[in-house]
Amino acid sequence: MVGLGGAKVGVLMVLVSAVSFGFMPIFARLAYAQGVGVDELLFIRFLFAFLIMGVLLAASRHLIVPRIRELLFLIVLGALAYFLQSTLYFTALIYSPVALVALLLYTYPVLVTIGAFGLGWEKISGRLAGAVAIALLGLLLVANPFGNPIGFGVFLAFGSAVTYTVYILSGSKVLRTVRGDVAAFYVMGAASFSFGLAGEVAGTVHLNWSLIGWFWVGMITVLCTVIAITAFFIGISKIGPSRAALISIVEPATSIFASVWLFGNALNALQWFGGLLILVATVITALYGNPEPRLETNLRTKQKEPLREGEIPGLKRT
Repeated sequence: MVGLGGAKVGVLMVLVSAVSFGFMPIFARLAYAQGVGVDELLFIRFLFAFLIMGVLLAASRHLIVPRIRELLFLIVLGALAYFLQSTLYFTALIYSPVALVALLLYTYPVLVTIGAFGLGWEKISGRLAGAVAIALLGLLLVANPFGNPIGFGVFLAFGSAVTYTVYILSGSKVLRTVRGDVAAFYVMGAASFSFGLAGEVAGTVHLNWSLIGWFWVGMITVLCTVIAITAFFIGISKIGPSRAALISIVEPATSIFASVWLFGNALNALQWFGGLLILVATVITALYGNPEPRLETNLRTKQKEPLREGEIPGLKRT
């Protein structure tokens, strides 16, 4: 049993992780203002994170090569699924306010539950059915169809949530024996390769940024990727995935409040209410969801750690 001191450290680490991830769209917008492109930002982010994570894994003697089937699957996840998800998410930040993108992305825990039900991995209880209904209503209000026409960024952000749902469900089905940090290492390496190749083909990777541009990209790489992932690993090992999932609600809240403070992003009253409904649905899902109890929580949990009742996979990103 985790001691009180260990639990406090765990809560603190998950909070650090959530806040760090929450600032990622903020830093991305600031990097865009310095002329940094989406492809080159993500190429450098994943390349440097891959190298730093490799050093950390080697230092802790956890850097291993998975079996060939698992390795190939991780490469596909990173090179295709995570490449597409990150592209949609970071491109959405160009077209829509950070608060809107953050809220739409955070529909993915509910989408994971829907996907698990569709695959026959779990039965939908009354509470989960209510959470799905609440989330869908919140999604409708956030998209704001009764005000301005639904913008391109809304489709991109929701597409990112759907793609990430596929990524989580696919990963949870195959990755039964690979450590979460090891899996993240290979996923980031494959994603970096895809972004570098795509940028080279499209001619969009130049890297001739100002010092300020490099600073914001560095913040995304170190704070929002390496530190966020490492802190989450430490936290989840001390308090478990279920509590970590609930604390992670701080992530979209951080994005929303920081964007309102820094950029003056304004959502109307219905959109704010819709965002609240999405967060409420996420809490209900984290408390009562239990997709595929035989599998690992996601690519970032400890090796062979089974789901406990009431836990949901995939509430954190790499």
